Amino acid sequence: MPEIIECESGSYPVVDANGKPIEVGNPVKYGGTGTKGHVTEIICDSEGAWAVIDTKNLLYKLETLTVLEELEAKVEMGEREFSTEEIQEVLEKAEEEAKDVKFEDSNLESGG
Repeated sequence: MPEIIECESGSYPVVDANGKPIEVGNPVKYGGTGTKGHVTEIICDSEGAWAVIDTKNLLYKLETLTVLEELEAKVEMGEREFSTEEIQEVLEKAEEEAKDVKFEDSNLESGG
């Protein structure tokens, strides 16, 4: 039997879109945008029951979430050192691209 949370607007089961119980600490996914994170808090108000997800710190209706087995770790980019030649190459490419840009004022009008 899932936990029930009592709110101003009624009683709500603390379950995800599939009926699986949601608890603080669970990894979840929001179906609307694919946002993933861990539940940090479960709250309720006059509109229903909500979960706070740590990655966005936003409220999500419980029935829009899906509990995940685990959350994949993000790959850390880390620092990278560039050689003088690599930097020079990027600068030269940017300079070449800038030569092709045309600045026109034919569509400008003065007020009056």
